[in-house]
Amino acid sequence: MPAPWPEQDAALGSLKKLDLHGNHQMPIKETGIPVSCCLRLVLLLSIIGVGTASTAALETANLTHEQKPNIVIIMADDLGYRDLSCYGCIDFETPSIDALALSGIRCTDAYVSHPYCSPSRAGLLSGKYQQSFGHESNPTYNESDTETGIDIQTRLLPSLLQDAGYQTGLFGKWHLGAGQPFRPAVRGFTNFFGFLGGGHDYFKTEPQGKNYKSPIWREHQPTDTQLTYLTDDLTAEAERFIETNRHNAFCLLLMYNAPHAPDQVTDEYMKRVESIPHPGRRKYAALVQGVDEGVRRIADKLDSLQLTEKTLLVFLSDNGGRRGVSDNRPLRGNKGWLHEGGIRVPLILSMPGTLPQGEVYRQPVLAIDLLPTAMRLAKLDVPTSCDGVDLFPFFLTNTPAAPHASLFWRVSGGAGFAVRSGNWKLVHDIGMTRPALYDLTTDLGENHDLSTLKPQVLAGLKNEYLAWNQTRESPRWKDGHINNTRHERTLAEQAGTRQFPMPWIKSQDPKPTRGSKPTDND
Repeated sequence: MPAPWPEQDAALGSLKKLDLHGNHQMPIKETGIPVSCCLRLVLLLSIIGVGTASTAALETANLTHEQKPNIVIIMADDLGYRDLSCYGCIDFETPSIDALALSGIRCTDAYVSHPYCSPSRAGLLSGKYQQSFGHESNPTYNESDTETGIDIQTRLLPSLLQDAGYQTGLFGKWHLGAGQPFRPAVRGFTNFFGFLGGGHDYFKTEPQGKNYKSPIWREHQPTDTQLTYLTDDLTAEAERFIETNRHNAFCLLLMYNAPHAPDQVTDEYMKRVESIPHPGRRKYAALVQGVDEGVRRIADKLDSLQLTEKTLLVFLSDNGGRRGVSDNRPLRGNKGWLHEGGIRVPLILSMPGTLPQGEVYRQPVLAIDLLPTAMRLAKLDVPTSCDGVDLFPFFLTNTPAAPHASLFWRVSGGAGFAVRSGNWKLVHDIGMTRPALYDLTTDLGENHDLSTLKPQVLAGLKNEYLAWNQTRESPRWKDGHINNTRHERTLAEQAGTRQFPMPWIKSQDPKPTRGSKPTDND
């Protein structure tokens, strides 16, 4: 078990009864899950059984040879690791995402391939470490820029699925290049409704606006669409896409802006979290409520069209929780950091009748695994250049083997890097003067640097990184986040915390150590 960590702040009330390591301590009726969801889950669990799935399930799912499964990926933006009830949230509920977890597999050790936005999404859509094509930072918003964006030679998930007759749609955030060669409708999405940049106002657009005030695009063109509330509008578009394509195989990416800034919420979502005392945390939680409601609506739409068992439904975040208002504890760090709090994310996969239900998977997995998983599920060949792996054989058998021998991260062309192999993790993040080594089995919070006690392990992981790095490309454009990360680490050290200071938390974090002695390096 990981080292103990304070699971709650006295001012915030009691901890939810589903801990971070899959130990279910409360009945369904106490989770706040809607009764209709509970009944559906109980029926499915009684028919299929939990923990009995095998490779045969893939053959016996409710799909004919001619039918191909639908793929739905819902991504939150800047969601904290512990900001879902099913991952231990302490001050608000996410009943719909909890229901999804109970209907599928909840991954405790899921990672994205980069600690912030655009590179993470590039990895997800390509199935490759995005350093393979030099995509290592966020592109600036420039609709005339034909140079800065996701590699045009790299085929993305929607394009690959289109070849097999899939209808493809993306609703929400793109952030992989605003110039014409990089836009969603050019890169494989039949339908696109959303924005090209890294964020957007939740209520307003401007005809000549840029970035956060840009018009909402539909397919190839900006529109005069007026928003009611961005999160709800994206959900509604995704519902219409599902309805329209209910008789076709489809791939849907619902890429929410929430809970990314700006902190703009409706009265309805604010009312759901009105008991949270800190105003910043309360607004953030209300943004998450919009995402949870969207998950409910998408799941209900699939269910009403009898598509639930024909659809792989995935939920994850694009990176660790945003600074100051999210909750990544017991993990160290936040968005932008190479510590666990910047790269470990919630990941849930559900496909009743094919995947086991209510289970927890504890081996390390990467978001880049979703492309080969979707391709294999659709009985399609995976590109040989893919770095990800098909997760279904690991989910459907009792194999103790991990999908990956090692996982790698690199930021700012190598100014920061990290490696995880088994339970060992090397971190040399931006702002650190030397690498640190952690045993995640006993130190999930990365508090105790073992680099001086285990120099051979440290050297072995560094050599792995160097070999991996030689096969990757240099960044194609400059990283604007490097100074942010360095500044955040400085503020954390000054405050004596393990991440950017969290004003809504009254208690302080334990100090990190090197071996048995405190150090300021970490």
